[in-house]
Amino acid sequence: MYEKEEAKLHDMQKDLEKISIPEDELNQAIQQGMQIAKSSKRRKKRSFKRIAWSISIAALLFITLVTSIRVSPAFAKTVASIPGLERLVDLIQYDKGLQAIVDNKYYEAIGVSQTKDNIKFTIDGVIVDESGMVIFYTTESPTKLSSGDYGMIEIFHNGKSLEGSTEYGYPDQEDKKYRTDEITFTFGEQQKYSSKEFELKLNLRNEQKTSFSIPFTLKKDIQKGKVFTINKEIIMDGQKIVIEDITLYPLRVAVNMTFDQRNTMRILNFEDIRIEDEHGEIWGSIRNGITSFGGNDDHQRTFFLQSNFFKQPKNLYLKFDKVQALPKKDAYIIVDLNKEKVIKGPYKDKLEITNISKLSIEAKMEGKHEDLPYQLFYGLKDFEGRELDTNSWSGWSDNDSVHWQVGIEPQKIVNPVKVYFSAYPNYLKGSTSIQIK
Repeated sequence: MYEKEEAKLHDMQKDLEKISIPEDELNQAIQQGMQIAKSSKRRKKRSFKRIAWSISIAALLFITLVTSIRVSPAFAKTVASIPGLERLVDLIQYDKGLQAIVDNKYYEAIGVSQTKDNIKFTIDGVIVDESGMVIFYTTESPTKLSSGDYGMIEIFHNGKSLEGSTEYGYPDQEDKKYRTDEITFTFGEQQKYSSKEFELKLNLRNEQKTSFSIPFTLKKDIQKGKVFTINKEIIMDGQKIVIEDITLYPLRVAVNMTFDQRNTMRILNFEDIRIEDEHGEIWGSIRNGITSFGGNDDHQRTFFLQSNFFKQPKNLYLKFDKVQALPKKDAYIIVDLNKEKVIKGPYKDKLEITNISKLSIEAKMEGKHEDLPYQLFYGLKDFEGRELDTNSWSGWSDNDSVHWQVGIEPQKIVNPVKVYFSAYPNYLKGSTSIQIK
């Protein structure tokens, strides 16, 4: 169906690869384009109609491109191979909720920049709702950007830092003068905004420790969450789970659950939790961000799913089958960081602890990343019950194994240390389907 489009894109890519464009000239062309856009409002109506027609064509092409990427894997692969378009493909393919945000024009372009230490940081655009925010950004430097790491990232509203979890990637753009990526904020509680004004503050972990403080203002209204009260109790393999409520936001769906403290098993992860409509269309777990809030010691948890906020289905159902759980006495391992050895665990020896030091713990399990696509550990406590500060959680895979690592901040630690699981391939028996509407 898309053979012609794919062939055209292949030809475009070949032509692009033959062209050498000096960076100075390219930047100048971009600036000229921006000035033309800014001055277009002062033109006569006849010119405006011509511009509006061009914008309409561009919008139509963009919608066609988005649709083609979604329905044709081959077409998506071809688009991703063109420099600068891989982020668009990632955005559309990873998350159906983000697809809907693009389709419904909820993404908002910002274009606000700040330059410090000859490094220019630009907020290209944002997506905001009551549950969090995604900031798409670009960094530019006259010299090579050797690191994409940050010492601090915070988002402020009315002078107050919005608490929650922050995620960012390490884009494969090392040693380049230009980098584009995104920062995702998942707020710890639902936010009620009194204005559309925000401020992003962040520090680079470079030699100069460059810091940015960039205010920006939204023009579009921030959509409010749609709340469905459930209060449904289910029993799965002898374990009691209560689905309290479900809130639909543009960025994600939040499912609040309570686990009976008398349960013999620690509920860890819902591997295939999903929302399904009357036509069988599925919105699954978040695949490129925070999947849940609440630790394994907590009896209340919030799980995040891809959002169907912009859909209007007649019926909705919450379903899950593969619920990961461990006996409470086996929901953690015990290690001695000083002696670099395992004291207890892991459960049924499915996991191998490959390295222990005062600053990190590494583990691996046989399998493929697509079968083990989750973060394995949740948190650490020392012998006196103090929660330990960590600085990184990472995972990677090789030919036959998946690996995980947790980085530990230098601090006072009384050994041995408990390392809690947030996921483990051990499952409860049974399945559940609950009607939401």
